[in-house]
Order: sequence, then C-alpha cells, then structure tokens
Amino acid sequence: MKQLSVLFLVGFMAILLFSCKKEADIDLDKLVQVDSVQITKGAIVTVARDTTIVTYGNVEAKFSQTSTCYPSKEVFTFSASGVGLPAGGYYSWSFGDGNIANGATTTHSYQAAGSFVVTLMVMANANNMLAKVSFGVKALGQQTKPEAIFTTKFDFPQNINYVTFNSASSINQGDIIQFKYNWGDGTEYISSVGLVRHEFPKKVNDTSYAVKLTVLSNFGCTDDTTVQVTIPGMYSIKGKFKTESIDACTNERILFTAEAENVPTGAVYEWDFSDGTGPRTGNPILYKYKHPNDYDVIMTIKLNGREIYKTNKLVNSKGENPRPKAVFEETLVWDYPTSQRWSFNSKSTIPTSTIDSYHWNFGNGNTNNEFYSFIETSYNKETIGKSYTVQLIVTGNGCADTARKTITIPPK
Repeated sequence: MKQLSVLFLVGFMAILLFSCKKEADIDLDKLVQVDSVQITKGAIVTVARDTTIVTYGNVEAKFSQTSTCYPSKEVFTFSASGVGLPAGGYYSWSFGDGNIANGATTTHSYQAAGSFVVTLMVMANANNMLAKVSFGVKALGQQTKPEAIFTTKFDFPQNINYVTFNSASSINQGDIIQFKYNWGDGTEYISSVGLVRHEFPKKVNDTSYAVKLTVLSNFGCTDDTTVQVTIPGMYSIKGKFKTESIDACTNERILFTAEAENVPTGAVYEWDFSDGTGPRTGNPILYKYKHPNDYDVIMTIKLNGREIYKTNKLVNSKGENPRPKAVFEETLVWDYPTSQRWSFNSKSTIPTSTIDSYHWNFGNGNTNNEFYSFIETSYNKETIGKSYTVQLIVTGNGCADTARKTITIPPK
C-alpha cells in the first residue's frame, strides 16, 4: 500500500536556488552540490520497498505512508538529508494543503483524498534559502474503510432454494471494487457487482447458512458481515383433521385435532375457522361458534413462520342456543255425549334456526309425525273419567325438546 504513492506522483519539480548574498564565513557551494547533468534532468526518484526517495543534487527527501484501512490512519512520514546544515540552518516542509512544519523528520496526515505538491526547503536561516525540492504525493485521506451490508430476498416462489442477495455496502471515500460471498454451504462467489443470486442445496429440513460478504475497496481496505439465511426444507406432509362436537345442543364446542403425517418438530398449527374472528393456534384446539352454519375451516402448518402445509374441510356448527323450545296450547273444540274433540296448537320456538319437525302423541293411541303445528283429535268417553298425557316433540338444528300436558275426559 505504501508503494502505491509512487504510482500516483503527479510530477516532480526540483529547483536549485542559490542566494545572491553569501555569508562570509559559510561556503554555500559546498553545502549543496549539483552537477550540470542533474540540473538538466531534474530530480531523481527511486523506490525502496515502501519508501519513495526524491534526490536533487545532494539534497534527499524521503517519504512513506501507512495504510488508510481501519483501524489504521493514513500518516505520511517525511525526512530530509544530504546537506550539512550550518549553525542555525534547518529543513522546512510545505505539505500543499496549507500546513507547514520544520525538522529533518516530520509527519503529516491529509484529511481529504487528493494530489498534493510537497516542497522541501533547505534554509541557512530564515532569510536565506539554499535549495528547494518539490514533488507530488497522492493522499487517500481518512475514512476509507468500507462498510459491508447486504439484504436477502426469496423472490422465486417456484424455487425457494434460489435466493437474491443485494449489497447495500458503502464507503466514504473511494469505490468498492469487489464483492466476495461465502455462502456457508462450501461454495463462494466473487463479483464486481453487489446484486447476485445463489441456489442452496435442497434438504428435507430447514437449514440455516452463515452467509458472509467481504467487500474490497480500490484502496485495498476490506470489511465483512455475516447473516444467517434459513433455507426452507422440502416437507412431504399429508393428512387432514378431525372434528368432535361436544354438548352440541346445550353449549356446543367443537374439538379440532390434526391428523397429519411427517410434520417436523417445532411446527405450529394455525386455524382459520372462517367466521371472521382471525387465526388461532394450537393442536388440539376447542372452538365455539356463535351462529349456526357450514364453515370452511382451514388448517395451516407453519415452521419458523413459513407455511409448509395447508388443508381444509366444511364443518357444521349449531351455534349458540341451537335447541328448540317445545310449547303448545290445548283447546276443547266440542263436547258430545260420547266423545270430546280437542285441538292442539304449537307455540314452539327456536332462537337461531327453524323447526324441522313436530311429533304428536295424544295419549289415546293416536300419533302424528307429519309437519303439523296445529292439529285436532277426538277422545271417547268411558263410564268413568280418564286422563291422557299429550306429548309434543319438536326438532331443529339436530336438537329436540319435549312438552307435555294432561287433559281429562269426563265420563259419558
């Protein structure tokens, strides 16, 4: 990384200046030695490992830089040599960003990326410059570490093992030039773009993979992040569910029990009873309907929030108050010397439905099972008075209720 600075040198300029005024006790010609060839060709630049050396005559400037990748901070180190300075002499540096420093060795950091012209001045004193060497450096600045981020999306319903990965990685300075995905299934993929897709192996059970993304910037900095990706298993579930009605005609509740095979451990049973109350979970599960009806009940099996099986069937419910109430009135229609005729009028009701049948037993051996809510029958008089129990059974919603009354026939 440190050698890269040589590749970005924006040019080199070396100018040797001699003061018009010479101090009587200093031989300035001996301090800075430049021959005609060097003056013609300018500065000489060499690279030794991670250090760049700029020479002009016997003036030598060296610089190197540290990595900008976190947790490092890019720092340039500059050093000057080659001249035996007189008493009071010094080296002065101008870094091209408005900052200066003095000393044979100094350090400097650039806050922003860019190309800068660094100038080294050899000073006999504050008013007498012996030589000046200028050269370019390429600074990467600070905050060059990328941040690795990516999202996943299962956007191929026909192939749940095929997953889309989209990098949302960013960098403050520079560009991300490489995206390396390690899928966690023994394979990896390197791309120059952040949007890639991968097909994971098909397995019977849900399988989680630690997917790792490593991003590389053009400055050589890297960052990585790992996300757990769960690939759904291919489950061969089959079966339905059974229902059992409890206290159907008094306080109906229906017990739903799944009868499914090959259901994985940890699966959740979710029920939609199709009456607008929303899903419920459990197995078995007891449920009470408010209204009588045929309901299309849906049982869904989920694992880790994902649907892995679904089945349904119609279920009949009697609802609340399904049982009819049997009531009737009796009326003497006429009275003959040898017989009496009575009428019976049903006042039976059912709260949530309609009555399906009327079953009359008049107690005198006569019955009627036709759909009559109003009916008449005759009783013969005997030598002594006699009582008869009249019974009405009404049905509705599959439930029944019975009402009884006693009538007395006088003797003839």
